[in-house]
Amino acid sequence: MLVVRRLLGILFSVIAVVALVVLAVLASQRLSVRPRTDDAFLQADLVHMAPDVSGRIVILAVHDNELVHAGELLFEIDPEPYRLRVAQAAAEVRGLEGKLGVTSDQVASQTSKAQAANTGIGTAKAQLDLASSTLARLQPLLARGFVTAQQVDQARTARKSAQLSLEQARQQAEEARKGISSIKPAEQDLAAAQASLSLAERDLRLTAVRAPCDGRITGLDIAAGEFADAGKPLFTIIDTEHWWAVGNFRETDMSGLQPGQHALVYVLAAPGAALAGTVESLGWGVSPDEGAQFEGLPRVPRSLNWVRIAQRFPVRVRLDTPPANLMRIGASAAIVIER
Repeated sequence: MLVVRRLLGILFSVIAVVALVVLAVLASQRLSVRPRTDDAFLQADLVHMAPDVSGRIVILAVHDNELVHAGELLFEIDPEPYRLRVAQAAAEVRGLEGKLGVTSDQVASQTSKAQAANTGIGTAKAQLDLASSTLARLQPLLARGFVTAQQVDQARTARKSAQLSLEQARQQAEEARKGISSIKPAEQDLAAAQASLSLAERDLRLTAVRAPCDGRITGLDIAAGEFADAGKPLFTIIDTEHWWAVGNFRETDMSGLQPGQHALVYVLAAPGAALAGTVESLGWGVSPDEGAQFEGLPRVPRSLNWVRIAQRFPVRVRLDTPPANLMRIGASAAIVIER
């Protein structure tokens, strides 16, 4: 009877060991077919809200943890200084427009005078040609006694006078041409003033800061009356339109993973609900050691530093239609890849 009991004990032990081995093999096969990790968390894009202009906050239209929609007013910077800058820039534009008009009239008048001076050159040349022709006709007649010496002298004087008139007309035309002003400097000043006006109008528009996307306010600890510096974030918006689960998978599982694979995500807050997702990207580098400095690479510490274990790489899974009540950045999750 004792021998039988010993045999039964040995048989049960062998069966238990075989069952454990079989279960281990099945679990290993299942993991190879459906890789999974419990080292995962939820992630969403963040928008750090900073104003483009500096000034005192006169309206703060949101509260911490509030849900906002794209285009909604978040806060407003005191617009009064920027309105005054717009008015100042607009007045400068109007002044330069008037100056350009006056300059244009002056240039038109100067151009008209230059054209008149050019016409005077033509008239003087015609008079010189006539005087020269008269003198050439009278000189041969003097020897034959058909004209007097006085008539020839008068013709010679008329030609000399016509030559002087032509020279004066040419000088006047040259002075008139040089006296024509250019409107280009006035046009350039006006263009610069118009650009300054556009910038002032842009700054005025940017005093009202609106939500760039649907999201939830977080990290808000200011009130109306706070002075806001341009480019300095005041709070953060969590973009609730898109959510991801980021899980660290063993390097032995990475060879079978690729973007586009279906995945199931389980959030610790509701472990019974499987959230559908799609593998979006695979991590291609982590810091190989906790003590090493690798800028820009995620750091994934190894939990057992006395045993050489497989490295883990982050895998990014985009959630298809995540329930809003479960979505929190950093929430614990588990990911199962469906191959």
